[in-house]
Amino acid sequence: MRSPTIGVVLLCAAPTLIYVGMLLGYPQRDLLILWKRDFGIAPAVALAIALTTGIHLILAWLLLERRPGRLGRLRRWALVGLVLAVSLALQWFVTAATEPDVLAGLARRTFSWATGGYWTVGAGVTDVREFLAHYVERAPSYPVHVSRHPPALALVFTLGTWLFARWPGIAQPIADWLRPHSCLSWVSVDAPAPMMAGAALGMAVEIVTAMAVMIPLFAWVRRIADERTAAWAVVLYPLMPGFSLWVSQFDRGVALATPTILYCCERLAVERRLRFAFLAGLAFSAATFVTFGAAPIALMAATYTLARWWQLRNGLSNEAVRWLAGAGAMALIGSASIWLAVYAWAGLDPLALYRVVFDSHLGIEFPFWPFVFWHPWDMLTMIGLPVGMLALFAGWRHTLPLTAAFTTTLVVLSLAHVARAETGRVWLYFGPLGVAAAAWVWVNLSRPARAAVLALLALQLIVQSAVLRVLVDYGHTPESLPGAELPPDAIAVDTRFGADGHIALLAYQLQPLERGREGRIVLFWQRMSERPIAVPYKGFVHVAIDESDQVRVAQHDEMPMRSQFPTTCWQLGQVVRDEMPLYIAPDTPPGSYPVFVGLYDYWTGQRPPTFASPPARSLHGSVLLPTLAVVR
Repeated sequence: MRSPTIGVVLLCAAPTLIYVGMLLGYPQRDLLILWKRDFGIAPAVALAIALTTGIHLILAWLLLERRPGRLGRLRRWALVGLVLAVSLALQWFVTAATEPDVLAGLARRTFSWATGGYWTVGAGVTDVREFLAHYVERAPSYPVHVSRHPPALALVFTLGTWLFARWPGIAQPIADWLRPHSCLSWVSVDAPAPMMAGAALGMAVEIVTAMAVMIPLFAWVRRIADERTAAWAVVLYPLMPGFSLWVSQFDRGVALATPTILYCCERLAVERRLRFAFLAGLAFSAATFVTFGAAPIALMAATYTLARWWQLRNGLSNEAVRWLAGAGAMALIGSASIWLAVYAWAGLDPLALYRVVFDSHLGIEFPFWPFVFWHPWDMLTMIGLPVGMLALFAGWRHTLPLTAAFTTTLVVLSLAHVARAETGRVWLYFGPLGVAAAAWVWVNLSRPARAAVLALLALQLIVQSAVLRVLVDYGHTPESLPGAELPPDAIAVDTRFGADGHIALLAYQLQPLERGREGRIVLFWQRMSERPIAVPYKGFVHVAIDESDQVRVAQHDEMPMRSQFPTTCWQLGQVVRDEMPLYIAPDTPPGSYPVFVGLYDYWTGQRPPTFASPPARSLHGSVLLPTLAVVR
């Protein structure tokens, strides 16, 4: 290998081997390891991931390297079949590393409020115009991910409900299969069949859009390079670790905007037709209607277009400046198009929504300097470190517009400090740009160097997929959570909640509370009814000044088990241990205070009927515990 080629291989090998070594041997979750790990993967699943990756690369090499040059129809269709099969297989096997039942796991991820919540909000929408008109004011009450996104993803599930309402014969069996996996949402498990089946459309849309990224990726890279480079870009794309690790997360599909917009920018720079500026803006408008996190793609597009313009030796004459200004204006019109249409039809104010979303998002406290490094590192590990190294450092000579767009956007975004972790998921839209730049550099390396880079990417994919766990905190499933035991020191009470007494508060533990510190109360609940609990209740604890419960010295409202085990998941007879924090302000007078415990419907705020036997009492739609809270 020539010395520059050796340098490129070392550039890819050093961070990849260090990262893989730390994944396998470093015990802590810090430095370069940002996600949970689990070494308990089934050997058959690990072998399946390794074999799928190896077979994919061997067949791709035979298709593209044994007879370099233009692809014929047969080889093109063979490549399509290979990439399609491998993409589906890798998503299945990598998901199986976390979910023993893959389809059930994907359903739970889709329903869970913690990993989405879009079905929870969108499936029951019956009036889209009214939903959009009030979206800004209601957004803060939605599950966390929905509250920080525009309405498009929730409307995917609205569409699913609408479609299945017209096909009841298809909806019913799909709903029957999905219903047992829906309890982690904040909607009744008794939801109508079209609503329940609508989740299947959302699951399919997420997977299809993630794979559809490769269509504009191929078209764009073929236009800027050649067909062989485009083919290799498509081969490399499903080998990004994040492609398979984040199955069920719509961020994968947001990456569809990147090659689509850059394809339009390429044609704009080369052909100088302003309609491509409008089309790029239109694609950007669609992307931001899905997530405001796609906004940095605009910087990618602008950087790419200007670098491409300079590369084509177009210069900056007065005429060129006027033309670029016109292109910018057309791009802005396109970028505003969908938002203006929705504003005109339903009154959804995009600026008001942006403020609401970012007030919530940026309200999360986050240290600056560590994450200036960790945020880009997280993204680079998800698109593959060999891909990232080639895109960042090896492409300035051959792929200037791509490398400039990738590097500039990454640096600006990291220093702007608008991300709040999880950039390995949220910044997946860097993937197509990184893969395109890496493929262009890669095809110009010697054969041994190309083989070495592929081996490094395969090694990282196999190890990272086998041990890293990124979607594990979406809630407790009923079968994974054994019933709790009542401890001897728990204070028993005889209470019921609901008209049919379907929930009981069996007992509680309450220790003295210290001023200026966070104490706790532990509640022991039990489902008493044969039928599943239809309502996702929030629990509350009030430590009040007196029995009027008007002024409180401490309060906590949350779904059971830190929102990880909604009441809709509870099983008959299962005892649920729910620990709730209680913070006592430093200026609280010492003394003894009454404690109220209750439930209310998450959506309506309505408290169910409450019954209590002495010494507990039913009061104000809650239970007044027989024990006073001692504050000292």
